[in-house]
Amino acid sequence: MNTNLIEGVVLLAVVLVLYTVYFVKGAKGKLKDASKKSVKMFIQNSIRLFAIFTIIAILEKFLSTKAVSTFLLKFSGFRGIIVGALAGSVMMGPAATSYPLGQYLLSHNASVSLVSAFLFTWVGIGVVSIPLEFKFLGKKFTLLRNSFTFIAAIIIALLMGVLI
Repeated sequence: MNTNLIEGVVLLAVVLVLYTVYFVKGAKGKLKDASKKSVKMFIQNSIRLFAIFTIIAILEKFLSTKAVSTFLLKFSGFRGIIVGALAGSVMMGPAATSYPLGQYLLSHNASVSLVSAFLFTWVGIGVVSIPLEFKFLGKKFTLLRNSFTFIAAIIIALLMGVLI
């Protein structure tokens, strides 16, 4: 069984237990308010997440791994690192989905630095999800986190190029 499904079921069970405890303790008014608020937040966030996943799906459809690889293979040196980091930031996704692309790039003589920058930002920065991050974590935090992550990706890519 999928671990995400198991985690989701466990979290749902915890929420139901907490609501039941709240109900039994006699705080029915608070339970009603909490239920209304949670349904409202669920609907709002579901719409945002749907939009984000739709944008990601469209990007992945139009920016196939072959197209991205072909594009990235045109760059080398520091410029390649920057382009790789920018492409990873836009592509965004689970780490496991980026490994075949990284392997393809390495097998076609892309630099270790370019691939490192691409993989690091693929996982660490999500340009598409920035609006959702703004909502929950605030603009200042989001911008600082993404800026520092991008800078760290460049530094790590440079170090990888020296070490490997």
